[in-house]
Amino acid sequence: MVSVSAAKASETVQQGLLARLAKRMEEAFSEEERQGLMLAAKTRTVAVMVILVWQAIDSPHGGLAYAYNLFVVASFAVLGFLQYICARQRFYVSVLKYLFVLADCALLALFLTLGNPFVGHDLPSTFAMRGSQFSLFFLFLMQAAFSFRPRLVLWCGLCIVTARTGMLLWITSQPGVLTNVDLRGLAPETFAKAYTSPDFVYLGDWAMEMITALIVAGGLAVVVARSRRLVASRSLAERARANLARYFSPNVVDRLSDSRESLNTIREQDVAVLFADIMGFTQLCERQAGPDVIALLRDYHDRLGRAVFDNHGTLDKYIGDGLMATFGTPAPDTHDAENSLQCAIDMIAALDQWNAERARAGTAPVRVGIGIHYGPVIAGDIGNERRLEYSVIGDTVNIASRLEHLTRDLGTTVVVSDSVVENVAKDSPVGRTILARFSKAGIQSIRGRQAGIPVWTLNETGSV
Repeated sequence: MVSVSAAKASETVQQGLLARLAKRMEEAFSEEERQGLMLAAKTRTVAVMVILVWQAIDSPHGGLAYAYNLFVVASFAVLGFLQYICARQRFYVSVLKYLFVLADCALLALFLTLGNPFVGHDLPSTFAMRGSQFSLFFLFLMQAAFSFRPRLVLWCGLCIVTARTGMLLWITSQPGVLTNVDLRGLAPETFAKAYTSPDFVYLGDWAMEMITALIVAGGLAVVVARSRRLVASRSLAERARANLARYFSPNVVDRLSDSRESLNTIREQDVAVLFADIMGFTQLCERQAGPDVIALLRDYHDRLGRAVFDNHGTLDKYIGDGLMATFGTPAPDTHDAENSLQCAIDMIAALDQWNAERARAGTAPVRVGIGIHYGPVIAGDIGNERRLEYSVIGDTVNIASRLEHLTRDLGTTVVVSDSVVENVAKDSPVGRTILARFSKAGIQSIRGRQAGIPVWTLNETGSV
């Protein structure tokens, strides 16, 4: 049985890993937020240019009144440029982004409230609360949504409400300005007469604006938050899938990705363990340059690793010029022993093909020794929060490694224990075909064990 302390240790490591992943994800979002703010500033510039063109076409004013309108638009262009520079230079972006939103809303409220002082005639102050000018505030909401930060979107909504409410309080405090609260009666005739007055402010319009602003800001914040969760979820899923693909065959990766099965649960189970190692690796590489040695190992690992995955195995690790693979992890199967033997046969076939190519290129052949044992292991995540690997440990692993070394003594390429052969399904035509390629090699002594174990060897058919 696996100890409780080991399970707790594994859980602690997993929590540490999740914390580090969350930190990296937040850093990634912060960078995307910065990029989003820069993009928003560019979009804002385009919007300002459109407004400038519209002012040039539609404005009935000239002289100072026209210049003032251009000044108002240019002020927001300058403010947008400052936002872009701060985001690009990473200058206090985390704080200034909130201040810029506040400045935008306050400045727009100020310009709307004061109006154009050079138009040559005075408009009632209540006109600032009428018309479609309030829709300009939603440009700031659009810009905030680019940040990919829900809190900034909500902050923008609150700034809009505060700025518009400030306009209302200032305007209604002016002499002669009336609201529906000041009406003595609520008869339709009374309201209609008051509504047409230039000094009347209908609080219902203001309330609707505030409700709309809050709903839109809240909705955008939810959309942004959902988008963040989706990106985070997909990123973690792809990261997990990529990590799984390093060890497991594609079908196992698909099964683990589509389920909630956890790999950090430590378990004891029966698996087949395979070790493969190049024979005479030192002599093979002693006259080769370093890059050539690396290229050889890459070709070697690629061919043998492919054989592991093709036979539903798990690539536990590469060990220099060797590798360790398991069959039956993360979930055991009745064909694990059979798959391990087929994997060994496929490895030899892949090396035969590779050696034919090497012979044509005038390079030395690569000879390999493979050992396989079947038995109980302890499987689970091993390591710490900085480096975590799914692996197996136990006496079965040690015996498989000893059997791989035994190939030198027996002058063969594959040595498997009797327990592997016993666990091959005898009623399977494929299993019988595979077993026909192996022969008994008697009881062999294993280093580190007092009693020998019965082993089988692959019948040589011209393979190196």
